[in-house]
Amino acid sequence: MKKILSSLVVILILTTMIASCSKDGAGNYAAAPDNNSGNGKSGSMARFTMVGNYLYIVDLSSLKAYDCSDPENPKLSGSTYLSWNIETIYPYQDKLFIGSSNGMYVFSLEDPANPKMEGSVSHVRACDPVIGNDTVAYVTLRSFGNNCGSTTNVLNVYNIKNSAQPVLVNTIEMASPYGLGMSDTALYVCDGTSGLKVYNIANAWQPELVKTISGFDFQDVIPYGDILISHIADGFHFFDISDPLEPVETGVVND
Repeated sequence: MKKILSSLVVILILTTMIASCSKDGAGNYAAAPDNNSGNGKSGSMARFTMVGNYLYIVDLSSLKAYDCSDPENPKLSGSTYLSWNIETIYPYQDKLFIGSSNGMYVFSLEDPANPKMEGSVSHVRACDPVIGNDTVAYVTLRSFGNNCGSTTNVLNVYNIKNSAQPVLVNTIEMASPYGLGMSDTALYVCDGTSGLKVYNIANAWQPELVKTISGFDFQDVIPYGDILISHIADGFHFFDISDPLEPVETGVVND
């Protein structure tokens, strides 16, 4: 089992880092498949992602788009200045969600070569992973580590039905939240040493905590079909999420 899980980790890493500009670029971006969007999914704390033929990268201040239709000759197709302290990027269908220490940005991929900002929202300075879909965005704000510069530790829920004007509809207190992920009606939030929190999001605006998996320092998660890959401080934990609200541990791979 450990050999199989180790191989899966290697495949994920190689797929994300090497195959980003692969000849399969006309399909889904190179990462784990998303049960909801069909596009694929990277961790919520990622700084790059692939959608179709385009590789999107965030640095500290900007979003860059690269055309990878010719994998041997990737070309910069667009660059957008955002602000300072850009941290994460997360794709969903025709949107990119970008988190910074000061807020969240929603970009349209209607023109994939030149993403256009549809909306943004500001918050107090904090570390800021973000995920979302057509109607809701989930943002964790963390004060501890990485010079996040805040005393805020929360999960914020935004209504983005009008992506030009995200509206904060709920705030849930956390201990030290990091990455997060979604699968069906389950939201997984890594709350550091306070555990992996599993929320029922059948009501997207009112996440209901149904389970906490304790004993490790959880930092990020990737739903991969019926498997949840969780990055902990010293390796990876794997869970069967055939029932998304009842993860069952299946293996561990240590760094």
